[in-house]
Amino acid sequence: MTMKNNKKIQFLLLFFTMLIGFAFATTVNADVTKDGDVYHITTGQDLADLLRAGNTGGYWRVQNPAPASISISVDNDITIPAQQALLNSNFSGTVNINFNNHMYYVADQNQSSFIMGTSTPDVSVVIHNLTSASSNISNTSGAATVPSPTDANATISGFLLGINSLFSGLTGYGAANSGTITYDNVSINYPNLADGKSTMLTPMYVPMKFTGTNVLALGGLSGANFSTVSDAEIVSGSTTMTWGTSGSTAQTAMINMSANGTVNTSVAFTVDSGANLIINNHAKARTFLVGNTTAKTANITNNGTMSAVIDGNATNSTTGTDQTITSSFVVGGTGIANTNITFGPNSVSNITSNTGLIKMDNVAILNVSAQAGSQTTLESKNTQNNSAIRVFNGTAFSGSSLTLDGVAFFSMRNAATPPLQQDNMRIVIANTPLTILGYAANNDTVTARYVAEIGSINGAWDGNGTPGDQMSPPLATNSSATKLKPAFGIRFEPGLLANSFTVNPSVWNYALSNPIFPTDNTPVWLSRNGSGDNTQTFDVYDSRSQTASFSLQASVTGTGSRQYGFKKNSTNEVLSLNDQAQTILNASDFTAGTIGDAATAGHWTYTTDANHGLLVQAARSEKIGTYTGSVTYSLVDGLE
Repeated sequence: MTMKNNKKIQFLLLFFTMLIGFAFATTVNADVTKDGDVYHITTGQDLADLLRAGNTGGYWRVQNPAPASISISVDNDITIPAQQALLNSNFSGTVNINFNNHMYYVADQNQSSFIMGTSTPDVSVVIHNLTSASSNISNTSGAATVPSPTDANATISGFLLGINSLFSGLTGYGAANSGTITYDNVSINYPNLADGKSTMLTPMYVPMKFTGTNVLALGGLSGANFSTVSDAEIVSGSTTMTWGTSGSTAQTAMINMSANGTVNTSVAFTVDSGANLIINNHAKARTFLVGNTTAKTANITNNGTMSAVIDGNATNSTTGTDQTITSSFVVGGTGIANTNITFGPNSVSNITSNTGLIKMDNVAILNVSAQAGSQTTLESKNTQNNSAIRVFNGTAFSGSSLTLDGVAFFSMRNAATPPLQQDNMRIVIANTPLTILGYAANNDTVTARYVAEIGSINGAWDGNGTPGDQMSPPLATNSSATKLKPAFGIRFEPGLLANSFTVNPSVWNYALSNPIFPTDNTPVWLSRNGSGDNTQTFDVYDSRSQTASFSLQASVTGTGSRQYGFKKNSTNEVLSLNDQAQTILNASDFTAGTIGDAATAGHWTYTTDANHGLLVQAARSEKIGTYTGSVTYSLVDGLE
């Protein structure tokens, strides 16, 4: 009996000890250490164990599930193992991953990401301080010797990037709310990597945000996009995106916003106020491909500073069959219904292409809006005189418009052909009058000037169509079709008030014996009689309104006892001047220039002969001598 009981006790103790040992071995990963609330890792497998779905086979267990939020510190370069795993569904807050200026690599280009989808609808993934090694800047193939996914002290043959980014969307897993991905101080600088597979960003249906300083550079090659994204936002700081080497042939678009998993009803790319975006598209491919049969509306908005240089094609390119040449900035995907491009308040936008920027019949209804204080430059440098290579190409859909509302300026320019010549593209100047300037080819010579315009007209400037010329004052009846239609550059800017004249010096040369002086020494007003031109022309530029509102004042100093005055045309009265400014002319005294004329539109002129304007008073009793004085003319704004 006793022996029997002893055997039973020994068996139970052995069995219990084995259970304890098994549990201990599978719930602790020796490579993951925790310091306070931060999990430190040294391998890609560590990261996978912390992030992937499920509470078995990784770091987490039913008794120790993943938290709602997590902070991870990557303490050296890592390689992501071959995987395509969903995020752990316990995550619902923020997943903070600080790479501490280290980099990730991939073991398998085709399976190298963490998938975000319906199981993690509210999670916010933030990647901080990710930095690629400078030694890989010249890498072209993508192949590299990288750390082992499971051993920080060993290496394998791997790759710099895969077909998907570290966190990615995947067709079939998306939803309208699938969390967000944020890059904060991320530098992935592979400007020569062109293997036809490597892709910089693939969030697809997951909104992507950028903060801090981000530098993302990738060599473009047919077979891969720079990014596939449906909602991107430059929140703060400066982000630079560079794709392709000079003239490289690449995939459909640098920023593909068409293949987004078909879960979003619209796509959007936004630069927030105070943020900066720099795009360098060196590939022979469009910059933005937007929308599809589900995402029928595309919104590209700059509220900060945006610069885009698109130079993959040569400046002497012809259209051929390559539609990239006619639409290098944005083109619509199949099923697109509306494309909205907005240059927000006080934004600064510079978009320059070697070819055409937007092919209007490929973006459906196009609405371009430039708002108060915005500074916008759109330019095509193409030197071919080809009607299909413009800033705005093709036939616009009915309802398309370019709306300018209180802009600081809006400029569109072509090197060899007018930037816009399309009836269906309605040009609207809203709320605040603007001056319209036309420029000749390849220089800054103003060939047309229409001041204080407000209203709308078609893009052909001819007043045809419905509702016709709704500009005030009318453009079409003031030769806009012959002056603006052929212009290679069009610029819209606010009106201004400026003193644009230089008055001829006033000279009086009289002998006291001249009979003009009465013998009783009564002073008389003397006409100007210098050897040169004695006329006086006052030219004020006021393009703020069709009705001028200003006055011109004059004061005289340094004259001693000499008396000066001003005599208006068609009057015998002389206004005596002194060292206090006095009004000599009102706006109603001036003559307006010709609407549309480059030289005179906006100019208000007043010309006097030698007997009017500035005069000096003298008498026979004066002492012989030379007298000088200084006249100051002051332009006074009459608008409040």
